[in-house]
Amino acid sequence: MASSALKSRLLVVGLALAAGLLGGCASTGDLAKTNATANSAQQAAEAAQSQAAQANKTADQANQTANAAMQKADQASSTADRAMSEVDRLKQEIDRMFKKTMQK
Repeated sequence: MASSALKSRLLVVGLALAAGLLGGCASTGDLAKTNATANSAQQAAEAAQSQAAQANKTADQANQTANAAMQKADQASSTADRAMSEVDRLKQEIDRMFKKTMQK
């Protein structure tokens, strides 16, 4: 996306330069100014591309962290389910023992 914007900017700068040269109105100062503008646009595009790559890397790391957290949550949920099953089993056993005691 940044590459497309850069190409558009460079195209405009190039067209302006060409129009100036064809019209015979371009001086050395104008050419230097146009070249400086093109170089500045190139640097800005490269910086934006670098920032986008860093943002992508950060997003990938965040995704990996989220996936690890989800796995831990799944493990915790599974452990809780097993504990609940054991509680239910023990409760039934205690109820059975209590009923047995009450029958005597």
